[in-house]
Parts: sequence; structure tokens; C-alpha cells
Amino acid sequence: MNARCSMNRQNMGSPVRRAGSGASRNAAGRPSARRNVSWDTQEIDRYNVVDRDIYSNSPKRRGTQAKKRRKKGGCLKKLFTLLLVVALAAVGGGFIYFHILSSRLDRSDVTSSQLANYVQLPSGAPAWNVKSDNSVMNILLLGVDENEDGSDGRSDTNMLMSIDSKSKSIRLVSFLRDSYLEIPTVGKNKLNVAYANGGVALTMQTLENNYRINIDQYISVDFNNFVAVIDKMGGLDVPMSKAACQAENANMGSHLSYPSAGEKTITHHLNGKLCLYYARIRHATDEFGHDDYGRTGRQRQVVELMIQKMKSMNLIDANKLIYDYLNYVKTNLSDSQLLYLASVGASLSGYKIETQQIPAPNTFDDSVSVKGIGKVVSVNLEKNCTVLRQFLYGENSSSESSSDGT
Repeated sequence: MNARCSMNRQNMGSPVRRAGSGASRNAAGRPSARRNVSWDTQEIDRYNVVDRDIYSNSPKRRGTQAKKRRKKGGCLKKLFTLLLVVALAAVGGGFIYFHILSSRLDRSDVTSSQLANYVQLPSGAPAWNVKSDNSVMNILLLGVDENEDGSDGRSDTNMLMSIDSKSKSIRLVSFLRDSYLEIPTVGKNKLNVAYANGGVALTMQTLENNYRINIDQYISVDFNNFVAVIDKMGGLDVPMSKAACQAENANMGSHLSYPSAGEKTITHHLNGKLCLYYARIRHATDEFGHDDYGRTGRQRQVVELMIQKMKSMNLIDANKLIYDYLNYVKTNLSDSQLLYLASVGASLSGYKIETQQIPAPNTFDDSVSVKGIGKVVSVNLEKNCTVLRQFLYGENSSSESSSDGT
């Protein structure tokens, strides 16, 4: 039995120690009783030498243990090396993907020195320092109508998106386009005239000058591209008033049903084209108000619905949407700021959304008419600066003493 086991062991590659080259052999060709074996001094099977490790009571050989330790150590090194390569590939791939995304953006040349050329203190604005906070990032969102030659047209949507990392809040502020404000190099006029005369830079600085809050970043999208973005999202489910449904049906050829008796709204699934018209309706009075007040309210509603839909999307679909969407965007956001926004997007479900209109109720007069301009919205700047600072930065930041500009 021992001979059979030992032969099977040898055939399987079990280590066998052979006699030295100077060992004597008998006439039959077998090794003699005295062999030059270097393992140890214990008695062994002279004709069927096997590895002692197959016996439970056999002593271990130091050489074998060292060999096994070396083999195990080599495996661990290979494992850690593999993990390191995978980790570096993942990190590197992330940066490569990020740079691919950022390369799709239309980066503008709006600089701090360009903005500085438009800095001034309007006569009706409070003499407060411009307010900023390291935990709050203000980004101006512009919806624009570009001219056919690609030059600046007018900004139909002027909305501030304020991201507060401390309170985990996203605050949306709509500025009425007919607000009568002092515009550097232009004089007093409607807000949307700033874009036509100086593009993004003049619009940003006009708002900062008058409302005394820091605005250095922006994202703009042409309205034609806005339609494509909504379509790539698969459309939006929009709660609509009867007046809004009537306006859509009359002007867009849709056949939207109206809210039931006793109901204020009915939810319809709108594609990009219908969403855009909904966001631009002026002649419909509903819970958002009338004219420009209702229009800006619906714009905030659409942006909020877009954010909510992003919250519900899985990572793959969200990344695909972002990849497709960035091609339509103009911005001056840096790579580090884009990475910060990406981190906010990853935890978007934990952020609450708040909205505000400026000028706020009871702080303006929309009955004013100016020769050569038409009807405008006359704004009480000090009251609105107070409302805006309270909304964006907290209850104790409305006075001049709290406006340290940090």
C-alpha cells in the first residue's frame, strides 16, 4: 500500500530527493543501502522516497516552509499591486471622464477684470458691501434669445441658483426682466437690456451692483437648446392651471384637458417645446400671478421639476443626460467649481429647494411708464436687498453692519 501511494505521489509531481552522483550501485542497478541523502538522519524508505509531509506526524522541513512563505508573500504583493492598478485606473478614468465632460462646455471669456469695469453703486441702492459667504455659491442662470448671427439678443430668464452647502439648500431667485435698474454704460433701463448691450458680464454686474450680493459665475442656454434638454430628459410632468392649459391649446395646437371642478391644477406630461412655451406664458393668471410675475413663477417651477427629475434618475442615465446637456451650455465655471457641482449632484436628494421672486411683493410699483421705454417695474432696492440677503444668507445679514463682504 505504501509503495502504491508513493508511486502515485511521484507521478503527481511530489518532490523526491535523489542520491548524489557519487553513490554506489549494486549489480541489479538498485541504489546501495548507503546513499548520500541530505534531508536528515531519520530512517526512510530507501526504494520509494516520498515527501514526509503526507504523514501527520512527520516533521516539517525548514526549506519547504520558507518556500511556502515566499510563495504566499509573492501572492500578496501581486494582489496589492493589482488593487493599486485598479484604483489608479478608476481615479484616472474618473478624471479622464471629467475632462471629457468639461471639454463639451462652451467656456466664456468673462473674467473678474471684465466685471470690474462695470462696478458701481446705483443711486437707489444701499451703500452696503457686496455680500458673499464661503458656504454659499451663487450662479446666474440665463435663458437667452440669441440673434440669428449668434450675437447677444435679450435675456428672457434671469434666475439665480444659490447652493448653500451648510444648510443643504438650493435656492432659486427670479429677477423680473422689466425691473427698472441702473445699468453701467447704459443708464436706467429694463434688466434684460443689459444682456443686449454687454452680454453676460454686464447682466451679472448689474444685478450685483443693485442687489449687493456676489454673482461671479453663470450658466446660459439658448431657448432652442432648452427644448432639446427637456426632450433628452423624457419630458416633464407639469401641474398646470386652467389658464395655462388654455394658453397652450390656443397657441401651441395642443389638446390639454382642464382641471376638474374644484381643482386648481391638472398634471400633464409636456415635451420640450410645450415646456418652453409654458415657461414663457405671460397672459395667464394663476397661483403664480399675472404677466411677468406668473411667467417667472412658472420658470422656477420648470427648473425645480428638472432638478426633481434628476434626483429620481439612476447614475448611468444622469451621467448620459449631463454628457448630452453640456454641449448646449455656456459658462465661466472652473474645473474645480464643476467638480463641486458634481459632488452636489451626487447628494442632490438631500438638498431642499426654496424659491423667491425679486422684487418681492409690496416692494415695487408696476404702474410706472417711462418715455421711450414703456411700462417698467420700479423697484425699492433697499427693501429688496434686505429680503434677498435674508433669503440667501440668513436672518441676521440684512443690515449694513452684517455685510462684511466675506
